[in-house]
Amino acid sequence: MRTFELVTPGLHLRRTLGCGQTFRWTWEDGAARGVVGRAALRLIPLPGCLQAEVEGEPLSPEALYAYLFGCGSVRAAERRLCTDSVLRQILPHTRGISILAQDPWEVLCSFLVSQNNNIPKIRLTIERLCQALGEPIPTSRGVSFTFPSPDRMADAPVRILRASALGYRTDSLRATARLVADGRVDFEALRQAPLEEARAALTELPGVGEKVAECVLLFGLGHEEAFPVDVWVRRAVEDLYFGGRSRTPRAIRAWARERFGSLAGWAQQHLYHFARNCRYGTRGEAAGA
Repeated sequence: MRTFELVTPGLHLRRTLGCGQTFRWTWEDGAARGVVGRAALRLIPLPGCLQAEVEGEPLSPEALYAYLFGCGSVRAAERRLCTDSVLRQILPHTRGISILAQDPWEVLCSFLVSQNNNIPKIRLTIERLCQALGEPIPTSRGVSFTFPSPDRMADAPVRILRASALGYRTDSLRATARLVADGRVDFEALRQAPLEEARAALTELPGVGEKVAECVLLFGLGHEEAFPVDVWVRRAVEDLYFGGRSRTPRAIRAWARERFGSLAGWAQQHLYHFARNCRYGTRGEAAGA
């Protein structure tokens, strides 16, 4: 095990890990446990920093910082968000949210699972997939598992996928995994492509609609202007900006890009957290579709 402390300016770890962008982190005895790549991590928040315990493959402080601050400085983003009159009122309740730099395949797979699903079941399905198809990482606290590779997911027997409670998502997940495994999805090219072009390419994949594509763009490919619209975000935008008047997800995305520009993804995370944890509660923990 390697242990080190990492300075994390402006980061609120619990809000960041619980803000709908990742599903594999859990909390135990005041510490967050998760897997990044082939490293099993235990992160303990401390004032102005965190203590990291790393087992499995080494993960440097620099690599962990890059993961936690995938889209840059939290404080700089929040200073800019404060120019919006609504977000200025929300930020005291939501400060510290960062956008992680996650593996795009893991994000794509996770949000395919998330469709028409709730958070406890999403977590259960992903954990079952990791245990069945991932590689074990022995740790001092038990065995963790890597996220399954596209090859393993594509070649998995249907019975294993069904045992993971994938339901109707089984066929689309296997088909998309095969495309990724065969090299027909170039994540790096999508990272560099214009937003509209990258979204169009993602929505051609089996089972990927516009909401899933927006999640992959923001959480896996670093397109900060992406704005996923789930039930929480839609409700918050309609109530806080449109006086309760209904708007379609597509109309909300277009409005968000015009209003927030390159900060749209950051704004989305604060609105999500505020809606789910402060304004409307967590009834059913719906992830939205």
